[in-house]
Amino acid sequence: MASVTHKLYVLQYDYVENALEKRAPHREAHLAHIGKQVQHGNVVLGGAVDHPPTGALVVFRNLTADDIEQIVQQDPYVINGVVTKYTIKPYIPAVGDVLLKDDFVKT
Repeated sequence: MASVTHKLYVLQYDYVENALEKRAPHREAHLAHIGKQVQHGNVVLGGAVDHPPTGALVVFRNLTADDIEQIVQQDPYVINGVVTKYTIKPYIPAVGDVLLKDDFVKT
């Protein structure tokens, strides 16, 4: 099987119960923290999962898993216990919006 260079990674957060209330004091700092990565072009999209939120997903580009780990460790949601668990996994899109065509894996 051919080697694949991962262009995208998915960060998945699991939140504590009552996350809406518990994240509120840290939300502005969290959004600013992730916003830096948006400004650098490293975030494709991100946001909460479910309503009320039970977690979140962020799709990163241009970074390694180690880079994302460092971002996670500095995230106010992680530091303040809003996130109970997280995973960082390669994401290998094959189809989607033409704006993301450079991120698709070509086999």
